[in-house]
Amino acid sequence: MKKVLISLCLAAMPGMLYSANNQSRQRLHDLDVALQNRATYDAQKQERIDSLKRLLYLSDLPYSLYHELYEEYRSYNYDTALIYTHFMQAEAERLQDEALSREADLCCSFVFLSGGLFHEAHLILSRLCDPIKSASDECLMTYARLLYDMCDYAGATPTADKYNKEGNYYLSELVARHTPADSALYWYPLSVIDLRNGNFEQGIARLEAAMHDSKISTHDKAVYASSLAYLHRKKSNTDEALKYYIDAAIYDIESSTYETVAMRMIAEILFEQGEISLADKYIHIALDDAQKYHARHRQVSVSQLLPIINQHNIAKQHRRIIITYILLLVTIILFVLSITGLLLLLHRNITIKESQQTIDNINQNLVIANKVKEELIGSYMTNNSQYLSAVEHYQQEIKNAVIKRQYNELMSIPKNADARLQRERLNRGFDEMIMRLFPNFVEKFNLLLKPDSQIETKSEELLTPALRIFALIRLGIVHNEVIAEILNYSVNTVYSYKTRTISSSPLSADEFYTALMQIS
Repeated sequence: MKKVLISLCLAAMPGMLYSANNQSRQRLHDLDVALQNRATYDAQKQERIDSLKRLLYLSDLPYSLYHELYEEYRSYNYDTALIYTHFMQAEAERLQDEALSREADLCCSFVFLSGGLFHEAHLILSRLCDPIKSASDECLMTYARLLYDMCDYAGATPTADKYNKEGNYYLSELVARHTPADSALYWYPLSVIDLRNGNFEQGIARLEAAMHDSKISTHDKAVYASSLAYLHRKKSNTDEALKYYIDAAIYDIESSTYETVAMRMIAEILFEQGEISLADKYIHIALDDAQKYHARHRQVSVSQLLPIINQHNIAKQHRRIIITYILLLVTIILFVLSITGLLLLLHRNITIKESQQTIDNINQNLVIANKVKEELIGSYMTNNSQYLSAVEHYQQEIKNAVIKRQYNELMSIPKNADARLQRERLNRGFDEMIMRLFPNFVEKFNLLLKPDSQIETKSEELLTPALRIFALIRLGIVHNEVIAEILNYSVNTVYSYKTRTISSSPLSADEFYTALMQIS
């Protein structure tokens, strides 16, 4: 059963975390909306201030108006609030009213405390709270707050413990004056004592009770919400702490309060959660608030966190720059690879085109070779047919003469069958075939020879014996014996023609034969 419960809890945790994060985002959105409306709240406060100032010029007893203006400025602007406390003191002194004078001094001490002037505030409050029985509730609360601030400033020292005990003492006196029915005036001081003593659970419960008091102001709600956030943070309930700090910041905005720590704490929690951009946004708002209030110690406390966030922002920007450079380098590499691939593709296309051209040339050569073959076969068949017809004709003449016993006619037949004449006819047919296949054979062949060794053909002949020999070589017949048999030359004659012709060329033998084979 335990395992099942644990599994269900683990399964529910991501949803719970998502829900908490979503709530925080929603509350931050609400805070941004309040910030957008801040000018409206400040305008309403300024309208109240202007109204009081107009009344001030018409009043013969301005003390109450000074006090109201102080209340408007006490958490709005430090310098102006301090000025009006001086006006209150001067008016109380003029009226020689001890009660008003004590009230003016208390207001002045609060401004000193808010501005970080602990020594000046302590001089006034220690006098106003002596004896303690005669001190007002506000005086006891203000003095306790001063002692707690001095305790926090002193750090972990015996002096700090002393201030903490004194603060608890004054709040205990305040609590003793009230009952739970008084709600906030009873529960809030008790919650602060719990906070200072480390009783966080009890302090949270008492603060929540104080929050239910319908008589508390918006500014008091901001104070209580900020205290609740501090207690939750002490218990490591970061999400709850952030929620209450946001509530406190919204209350501060609605009451035009600039003497506040809520915005700075929001930035601190967001910074711890890694939300650097949001932390930077709210810490600058907190700094602007502190500067507008003119409280130096608030500016100092905000400024302590600001450089840390700025340092992380710089580091974040540095990482972004490094990532940008890496992406740029990767882009350049990819671009170079793309260009290289494109060049290789172009080279491949060129190679393919060259190969295609080579194939086309080979095909063209094959076509030419087929044409040569057809011409050779046709010429061979024609010459053979003519030769066989002549032999048949001679045989028939001889047969007829023998049958008719015309023996004298037999003597004239050899004259008609002259071998030399047949050879000339064969050579003429061969020459005509070569000239049909290679119309410019003679001109191109002479280009292979020296100018003074050019071969000139007679008017009645197409090729010379040397040209016939090299024409056969161009056709692929390279053996001297075969050439000699075809042309009815001796092998020595063929060799002699070849040697003499090649010696008349400026080319070497290999170059000569290569150039010969290139005659198209």
